[in-house]
This record gives sequence, C-alpha cells and structure tokens, in this order.
Amino acid sequence: MKLLLNIFVLSALACVGLRAETISSDSTNRPFLAIWMDSEGLRLGSEAPFLRIAIWNDGRIVFARDASKWNHELLEGRIDAARMDELKKAIEKTGVFELKGNCYLVPDAPVDCEMLDFGGKQQMLYWDEVETAGYGINIAPKESHLKFKSCWKEVNRLALEAIPKKSQPYGEQFQQAPRSWRLESPIQSE
Repeated sequence: MKLLLNIFVLSALACVGLRAETISSDSTNRPFLAIWMDSEGLRLGSEAPFLRIAIWNDGRIVFARDASKWNHELLEGRIDAARMDELKKAIEKTGVFELKGNCYLVPDAPVDCEMLDFGGKQQMLYWDEVETAGYGINIAPKESHLKFKSCWKEVNRLALEAIPKKSQPYGEQFQQAPRSWRLESPIQSE
C-alpha cells in the first residue's frame, strides 16, 4: 500500500512538471529575459515559484502585477521591436555578461533567478536578494560581489521599465521554470 501511495505521489509530481515544461520547453521558445523566485527556502506554506517578469523575442511579456512582492498575480502584454532592442542594449551595457561570479546563495534561503539569452550571449544568475549586513554575499563583500549586486538590480530595473502600459490578466499560474530556462546549475561562486 505504501509503495502504491509513493508511486501515486511521484506520478502527480511528474505531471505537474510536465505541464510546466510544455510552456516553453525548448530553447527556441525560451524568453530572452526571465526573473523568477525558484524557492522561498525553508518557509512553511510557501507558494513558490513566482515569476517577476519574462520577455520573449516576439515582444510577448508576462509580468507580476506588483513586482515589489512575490505572488501569482500575473499580467501579459507586448512591447515593440524597437523597445526590445533598446532593452537588450541597455542590459548589455550593465556588464552582466562579464561577471566573474553568478551564484551567491545561502543554505535554506530563497533562490531567485535571472536568465538572459540574447546576442549570442547567455547568463544565469542566482541570488536571494537579501542585503542584510553580515549575511551571504554581504559578508566582507569583494568588488566582484558588489558588481554582481549592481548588475542584478540594474537588469531588474531595466526589465521592469519595459512593462507596457496596456496589459491583461495572464490566464495561468507560474508553476515552475522550464528546464530550458536554466542555462546552468547553481554552483556557488567565490
């Protein structure tokens, strides 16, 4: 009986993963920019993951109704090609593709992700957005840590500025980032 229950639970979890995977499972349909919370860490009752914003090369954009908090209220809209090109150029100028480190996580803490894929360049960043002194990346920060945080914040700012004025409710809940969004695994940087 216990074996059957385990098989049922694993099957249900696999189905949830497959459904999320169909949203954008291959790299040809991957957004060029996505920012999401993968996990809230060891928080009881967590409803993560949450999407802050994702922008595709065709101008489609899905974003949080309120980007200042992680939740499931999503909107969708479109941006034109000129605005998209502007955004990509501005992101490239931040230096995000030249960062020395890309992963600054703390055990059992939230995992936030930033994925960029355009102009023949890719970057996958992991952080928890916590800026408390003496915590994580803020313990004796090096110049590379400060540059990472600066790029993270600037990419977020630029992406959120691209949100169109006209939008409508997005009909689905963000269930998990497809595998194609994970350009590399979270391996802790120095």
